[in-house]
Amino acid sequence: MIIERVRDAEALAALDARVRGAQAWSVSRFETLANDEGYRLTGIADTATRALLAFAVVSLGPFDLELEMIAVDPGHRRQGLAGHLIEAMIDDGKTSGLERVLLEVRAGNEAAQSLYRHYGFEMDGRRAGYYPLAPGRREDAILMSRPLTR
Repeated sequence: MIIERVRDAEALAALDARVRGAQAWSVSRFETLANDEGYRLTGIADTATRALLAFAVVSLGPFDLELEMIAVDPGHRRQGLAGHLIEAMIDDGKTSGLERVLLEVRAGNEAAQSLYRHYGFEMDGRRAGYYPLAPGRREDAILMSRPLTR
């Protein structure tokens, strides 16, 4: 397993499509983010094949990091890859002298919320109707954060 910065927009978009289907971001969106110094795209690649197994998109603010997305290939879930990306993000934020990490997660995604709590994230609030579910239906977002000064 190799954790590194990812600039291959096609590989990112292909993995995102396998994970999120119709909600996946386009190749051009990943190209834009890969070339924007305000973002870090970190991925985990298979050591032998160099295939992208997981990635995180993190935006950098003046005081905070914000986890915009984390995606793990469906065939490689429950192997700790998301945790490795979270640890790398936390280490990067500390090294950069930032104060905290922010994120939003679907209210119904208990597994993700549990994972984030394991890494020290706590609930800060809720955004009603933030995520689209189906035509005419929406799901709340849970706002979470973790200080980087610990």
